[in-house]
Amino acid sequence: MGKDKAYRIIESEEAWQGFLELKRYRLQHSCFAGGWCPELVRERVEGNHAVSVLLYDPREDAVVLIEQFRIGALGHQEPPWLLETVGGYREEGESPEEVARRETREEAGCDLERLIPIGTFFTTPGWCGERITLYCGLVDSRGAGGVHGLDEEGEDIRVVVMPAGEAIGELFRHANSTSIVVGLQWLAANRERIRRGEA
Repeated sequence: MGKDKAYRIIESEEAWQGFLELKRYRLQHSCFAGGWCPELVRERVEGNHAVSVLLYDPREDAVVLIEQFRIGALGHQEPPWLLETVGGYREEGESPEEVARRETREEAGCDLERLIPIGTFFTTPGWCGERITLYCGLVDSRGAGGVHGLDEEGEDIRVVVMPAGEAIGELFRHANSTSIVVGLQWLAANRERIRRGEA
């Protein structure tokens, strides 16, 4: 797969630089029927490599989630606060594991006991270059709670601890963004293995 696929970037330019960086590309790519497809112009949000962690306590069979305001939910869900996994972007020279530990401490006030890799995936590849590396992070949920986040990043993050079954029941309701959907579905399939110490 991929050996007969090719593309060429004719031109790229910065279209916007703010909270997000937007680039405009003029390009061509090979067609499945052969030859080159017509020239395309596409804008892409230049996404970084993000890391996300679904926090799970196998002893209590509980999930530690966060809740925060999300601009993307504005006008689509009322109120626009979502249940999510903890997460953040990789800084220069940082490993995904280091990001996972940093963000778990900053956003949930928890310390990771162990990380179980789930996978890496694109969020919305039709217009964004962001990729997410997702983990299940084992934690002690007892005492987890409160409001966390960094003031300089405008974060106001509430920690929510709930039984794993209840969290899975929130799928596509309050738990309806990429990382938490993938994470909770993975947990539903692997929860008993983790509790038996097999994962």
